[in-house]
Amino acid sequence: MKMKTNKIIIYFTVIFLGIKLKAQEGSKHIPWKLDGATERIEKVRKGKAVLEFYFENKSLRNKKGDFKIELISHNFNFGVSMTQSRDLYNTPKFNLYRDRVKELFNFVTVGFYWVLFDERGDTSYANAYMNDNLKWANENNLRVKGHPLLWHESLPNWVIDFEDMGELEQIINKRISSLIKSYPKIPYWDVYNEPVAPFKAHVHPSGITRWISYKGGIEPAMLYLYDLVNKIDPTKKYVNNHYHPKEAEFISINQYFIDKKVNFSAIGMQAHMQTDYGVLSETDLWNLLEDYSKFEKEIHFTEITVTSSKRFKDWEEHKIYLKKRDDLRNQGKDLNLESLDEYEIYQADYLRDFFTLAFSHPDLTSITIWNLTDLNAWRGHAGGILDKELNPKKSFYALKKLIKEDWSTKTEITQKVKKPIVFNGFYGDYLGEVTIDGIKYNFSFNHSAGNNEAIKVIIQ
Repeated sequence: MKMKTNKIIIYFTVIFLGIKLKAQEGSKHIPWKLDGATERIEKVRKGKAVLEFYFENKSLRNKKGDFKIELISHNFNFGVSMTQSRDLYNTPKFNLYRDRVKELFNFVTVGFYWVLFDERGDTSYANAYMNDNLKWANENNLRVKGHPLLWHESLPNWVIDFEDMGELEQIINKRISSLIKSYPKIPYWDVYNEPVAPFKAHVHPSGITRWISYKGGIEPAMLYLYDLVNKIDPTKKYVNNHYHPKEAEFISINQYFIDKKVNFSAIGMQAHMQTDYGVLSETDLWNLLEDYSKFEKEIHFTEITVTSSKRFKDWEEHKIYLKKRDDLRNQGKDLNLESLDEYEIYQADYLRDFFTLAFSHPDLTSITIWNLTDLNAWRGHAGGILDKELNPKKSFYALKKLIKEDWSTKTEITQKVKKPIVFNGFYGDYLGEVTIDGIKYNFSFNHSAGNNEAIKVIIQ
């Protein structure tokens, strides 16, 4: 009897372990090889800096100084979308959200979705929220991208139903011109979000899709838009951004832009890894970057999601979940996937490798995490690097260690102030301090690739 009981216990133990192992299948990240990544980072993200100091008080020139120099912001854009912050505006969590942003990132994407900035409605709340965020970003030296100037989604009902294409074109012209001119301090803009998607099966027809047809199709419509934005302000960095970079149509439209000598700065790629099929392997990521490097444009990862909730097998399985979620939301309910401990470890490990390999590629200049927090996260996935209470997850600390520690430059030196300071450091904005005879003098400078001349620092 005892032997039989033991067999039963063993049987159920095996079954339990089998279920447990199956539940964790795909939740463990196999570390990437990252061959040559460290060496490439040293080569493409760092360089020799020579600082020459000029003192208004010439009596200081022959003295010794204690120098402290520290990188405060990379030239590389380590970014996050701030579209989630709209739901937190005027709540106690809003300031904490922004504190988390500036703790880690130097680049933010802000959302100018037409449905929110509807000129035929009340935009006072949206304008106040946007102006507040932009003022804060400027005060904290965060670079900004506006997203997007035009899109076939997130439209007011009157734009969805619009039929007079000639009139709609004038409205589009006015809207785009107003956005660019009203926010002169925004250097980056997504011109048309997801340009090869308007006629995909999942996209509902709208005034925008009809306008694209009116212009003769996607390519002539895009040419029109890029001609428009460059007439308004050719100094901006315009980004051609799409959700599926592997699509042949997206490669084709970028080649078309090159052939037509369109003035645009960057190719934007999205990677929302919410299914097993959608997860980029080490080889996938590198080949993708190499494929787009031939266009000799900046490459941006504009939207990255690595979820710490359980992933779906493929898009078909994911669609079933999204349909269920939509049905519940129509009933005033919500469906959100919980963050799981084993997937939080996976998220941190994967992002560490993803960022390391991506940062090592010379043509990539920007990576943007799409959801900062699991609170109101896109599609209900636990795609944030903060939990719902805005507490850091393991992934937040993993990225912080990379960006703020491993990829940081600090140097201290004592020497004659007339002697140039030479150091090898990451490219970016620096703050410095020199103490002479007990008095501290502050200075700042930018260290950039391709600058072979000494950096002149004036001490007043």
